[in-house]
Amino acid sequence: MYYDSPVVNNVYSSFPVNISEEDNQYLVTAELAGFNDDDVEITLNDNLLVISASKIKKADKKEKEKEFKYLLRERVQRQYKRTFSLPKDSDREAIKASLKDGLLNLSIGKKPEAKPLSIKIN
Repeated sequence: MYYDSPVVNNVYSSFPVNISEEDNQYLVTAELAGFNDDDVEITLNDNLLVISASKIKKADKKEKEKEFKYLLRERVQRQYKRTFSLPKDSDREAIKASLKDGLLNLSIGKKPEAKPLSIKIN
């Protein structure tokens, strides 16, 4: 698996990712604390795997009822995006994802290796 492509739009931040390889699969673990399933989107276009997470804080009841003056407001919106190039032996049909306790786990299966074919001469 190749490292992520540079982010063109600096609206998005990055998040930490571990990538490992086993005999029959690649494993991607992304740290997305505070996000739930509905906040995360995973897409695959050709060999580009894109993981994006977005959370926009809506005004709560207290803020709506009266004018609320913030002295510091950092928890309004969070947007993260990473793009990775998958190796040629990745199997598009064998990708599984789960999100639990702030960790997104992706399992990307590998295609069976092409075995050499022995041709008998008659």
